[in-house]
Amino acid sequence: MFAGANVDKRIVRQRFDRHAKEYDRYAEVQRVMADELVERMCQTIRPPLSEGTPQGNPPNTESLIYDIDLNKMTASIDEVSCAVRILDIGCGTGMLSERLARAFPGAELTLVDLSSRMLERASTKLTHAGVSPANIHLITADAEAWLESACGREETERPIYNIIASSAAFQWFNFPADTTHRLLQLLAPGGLLAFATFLPGTVRELHDAFRQAEALLGFPTQPHGQSYPNKEDWMTWLLEHGGDGPAIRWETSSYRYTFPDVRTALAQVRRVGAGNAVLVHNDARTMGDGQRKSASSRKLIHTMLQAYQATFQQDDGRVPLTYEVAYCLTQRGLHTK
Repeated sequence: MFAGANVDKRIVRQRFDRHAKEYDRYAEVQRVMADELVERMCQTIRPPLSEGTPQGNPPNTESLIYDIDLNKMTASIDEVSCAVRILDIGCGTGMLSERLARAFPGAELTLVDLSSRMLERASTKLTHAGVSPANIHLITADAEAWLESACGREETERPIYNIIASSAAFQWFNFPADTTHRLLQLLAPGGLLAFATFLPGTVRELHDAFRQAEALLGFPTQPHGQSYPNKEDWMTWLLEHGGDGPAIRWETSSYRYTFPDVRTALAQVRRVGAGNAVLVHNDARTMGDGQRKSASSRKLIHTMLQAYQATFQQDDGRVPLTYEVAYCLTQRGLHTK
């Protein structure tokens, strides 16, 4: 079972603060993930009436849930219909929030992010999209800590949401099992938890090149990026805490981008603040902000770049970088376990 990302949230916050201004320019896969997630949410909550319930499952799709009644979702919080309440976890610059606002006009949007600069950009983006400031609630916090605090309140005082959504953020969870439980605790009965997240195999070219370099140099193998939960991990957490008979829709996609050289590919990753924040102690070779880069570290990087180019360079001279992504929609059961 996947234990957690083991990342230093301080480093994560610093990097996203630093790259907030340029994030949207370079966040290609993150933009696709937000688009694809909202498309799946709209298919689920508002399916074409003429098509009815589909027969069979499309490729890579399991346990499709369709025809969620939005009116019943809002009524599940109050006796009278109210605005749809949406929580965006790890909102970043508001890529997903903006799309959710357009898909669900008039919704109340609560945005949580570690980075205050990211939140500022998200707020501006929503305002320019015509969202009333009264419907925008910003929370600068580590989402895991904030969820723990919210779920620690008396049940009648907890914030409850019809939709909890997230894109390209769950990979930062250090306590994914507990955090998934808390997300579902803040979800209204019949509500929807929708997220897009990275899977094992993401940036596998980089991991493979580092392993080759360490083997050639006789260095011990160590993490040079994050590891990710797999499908079995997510299914375990969702089914354990999703209430009485949660419905789950799970899909996967693979995205492959190419770059003129390895340094350009790695710069793309850094420019969205997604560099290595894995906690590795007492290692002079660790790549991290403010840490010493010894001669052995420089040698490792040089050897890694050569291995990457030699192993993955295409016939046209470009090098690839691959992202494996899961799209998961879970409708919480009416009764918790």
